[in-house]
Amino acid sequence: MADSATGASNRFVALKERNYRNYFFGTGISNSGNWAHRVAQDWLILNLTNSAQWLGVVVAAQFLPGFFFSLHAGKWAEKVDPRRALIACNCVAALIAAGLAVLVLAGQVNGYHVIVAAFLLGVTNAIDGPIRQIYYVTLVGEEKLPSALSLNSANINIGRLFGPAISGVVIDAFGIGEAILFNSLSYLLCAASLLSIKQSEYRYRHERKSDSVILLRDGFTYVFSQKKLFYAIFSVSFLAMWGQDMALTSALMAKNVFAGSASGFGLMGSAIAAGAILGALSFARHKNLPSIELLTKRAFMMSGVWFFTAIAPNYWIYLVALFGCGYFSMGVNISGNGGIRTYASPDFYGRAWGIYIFAWQTMIALGGIALGFLADFLSPRGAIACGASMALGMSLYLKVRFRAPE
Repeated sequence: MADSATGASNRFVALKERNYRNYFFGTGISNSGNWAHRVAQDWLILNLTNSAQWLGVVVAAQFLPGFFFSLHAGKWAEKVDPRRALIACNCVAALIAAGLAVLVLAGQVNGYHVIVAAFLLGVTNAIDGPIRQIYYVTLVGEEKLPSALSLNSANINIGRLFGPAISGVVIDAFGIGEAILFNSLSYLLCAASLLSIKQSEYRYRHERKSDSVILLRDGFTYVFSQKKLFYAIFSVSFLAMWGQDMALTSALMAKNVFAGSASGFGLMGSAIAAGAILGALSFARHKNLPSIELLTKRAFMMSGVWFFTAIAPNYWIYLVALFGCGYFSMGVNISGNGGIRTYASPDFYGRAWGIYIFAWQTMIALGGIALGFLADFLSPRGAIACGASMALGMSLYLKVRFRAPE
């Protein structure tokens, strides 16, 4: 009993740091806004075009910037002032979201506006990601970093739990423009939380490195040389490509299969998040270091529930299946993220995260176009089944690839 209490205390120890606590609540609001925006964005493009391929293009536009910027962001993260960079990213993102909201409220929005806004927000997210990962150790120090990373994962999923539901209700009650405005405000609140951080209370200070020291090719060479690190990055990115978060296919299922409302679509996102939160609490108890074998096992489980989602006969059973998808997807993501934290040297930590986000966002961008095409060519259910097949194929590959002793 005492060990359990100590473990729970250790998970929350990062919140004892005032700087991290302020940033934690600021990012919590921003995470809810981001998920609310994605629901509003997807619902908007479907209302404008009623096309799965257009929705796929919007998803691709949102994640394509990872291909161009995340690698450099991983390098910049090791040499810029992270607080100023994060404040700038949040302020720019707030302006982009506000601009799209104004177009919607004025009745002047079209599909191309949605694509451009998605791309620009993707740029800020691609730059923000690696910098934020390094900033946590600055706020809490190395000893409390595991707690900060665990709380960050919970924070993201709590935002995913409430954001889509809030967005659905706001869209049905007021409109899509108001839901997007909520995201703009959330970015500003996150920037305010960063302004409240006192640099005199930093717990770790990174040694700023020159461009001659921080070389991207060294990061790639390092990742490719670390077999388990490479497969952790590649496997999670590949599964994300085929719709692991179920956002694109759920929008199509809500509108075209179940003929539901925006609130019904938002509830789908909350069901996935509820499963992910339970998964985070459950899988975090695993005491062994993350391994490819563990990732493979969890990917097998995920592919099974993914197939069940494709054949769910009605809306409520589909929600239950989405809960299962969120649960096992979290297990896969914990294994992948943990692989980076376990196998990456501190000297390559920023670049490893940059490469991870580069691979993850690039694959999702490609997957958005592929899933949009499959949904129009087959059906939304067919697109989900294809994703499940890809997950099963990846699981089998990993099982065969790592069967022999290294």
